[in-house]
Amino acid sequence: MTDSDSIEAVMQALQRQQSEAYERESIPAEPIIEVARAFLPRSPMQTRIEGYGRLAPTDDSLIKARYASTILRVAQTSDRETAVRLVGSIAGDLPLQSELPEILDIHLRAIVSFVQLATSLRDTTNPKQQPPWNSAVAAAADWLRAVETLGQSTIH
Repeated sequence: MTDSDSIEAVMQALQRQQSEAYERESIPAEPIIEVARAFLPRSPMQTRIEGYGRLAPTDDSLIKARYASTILRVAQTSDRETAVRLVGSIAGDLPLQSELPEILDIHLRAIVSFVQLATSLRDTTNPKQQPPWNSAVAAAADWLRAVETLGQSTIH
């Protein structure tokens, strides 16, 4: 499957969910982070795999980081309304409770940048203001790089 096939598949799935996603209200960044932190374990000791048949936290985060990067690429080429829905969908993708501390803060910072981008895209009062695409893309890249680096260090 090529990148364009993957992007097309994502777009088709998102179009099927368009009515539901369009009706969602925007979620402010701070409550998301506070809710996420409230459900996260405080102990530095965490198991790598939560149980049989489940993904390791790093695998889950790797999937989410790759997905976010793909969605941002698709959103950048979409009309503004579609971009709002796409970016809003990844802004609500919170970390697991078992997220590793090394990744948690980077993941939450990425969510904050996605929320800021979605909010900027929704704001049509100042059409000359450019949405913060670069910071959202950079945050997603930082998150993906951190997860890949951690994953490589646990293999050896």
